[in-house]
Amino acid sequence: MSEPSSQKVKLAIQALSLARPVEGPPGDDGQRSVWHLSAQGAELLSFVDPEGRVQRQELTLLGEHCVWTSGVGLRTGRVEQVDAARTEASVVHPDREPVPERLLRAALALEDYQGEDRYILHIQRVLGLARQSLALAGNPLPAPPPPPPVAAPAPARASNEVASAPVPLIPPSAIASDLERRQGREGLTMLLVLAVGLVVGVALLFWLL
Repeated sequence: MSEPSSQKVKLAIQALSLARPVEGPPGDDGQRSVWHLSAQGAELLSFVDPEGRVQRQELTLLGEHCVWTSGVGLRTGRVEQVDAARTEASVVHPDREPVPERLLRAALALEDYQGEDRYILHIQRVLGLARQSLALAGNPLPAPPPPPPVAAPAPARASNEVASAPVPLIPPSAIASDLERRQGREGLTMLLVLAVGLVVGVALLFWLL
């Protein structure tokens, strides 16, 4: 069976919110049923205890079935229309395990409801909590597509590579040899200056005498 579209499911919920609920008489245990039915394929059957607390709810949306029971939780299934003795009836085929997609479709269909019907609000809260639990358990709604990968930076040009190339280190032995050569040249220069000074001094002395 094909899955109902989200638009059809939302329309079914809108029709359900406009339906007038039918309340049944209390049973032997004091519980009563409240029935919402729409012509768009949505049905909500609620069972309420004598104190007015909801104990069980059965929601049918276009062939999909969600059942909530107090103290038990949520179950899912599908509804099949059969012809029992030429009288149309429906049979619920429960899923072996709750199907997350059914719960999510029902939760999405009810998320926009802003009416005041306490029974619709109750199943809305139940399915909303189930949706959050599924997301925390790793079954979220389809995520938006991931952003495109960032392009790797283009390689630097050859000129930039040459300019940023490290300067080769000068070995310490070469530095010591260079210092020795410089010191030798400076010593010779000083000796030449002293010799010139001595010659000039002797020349001045002879000239004065």
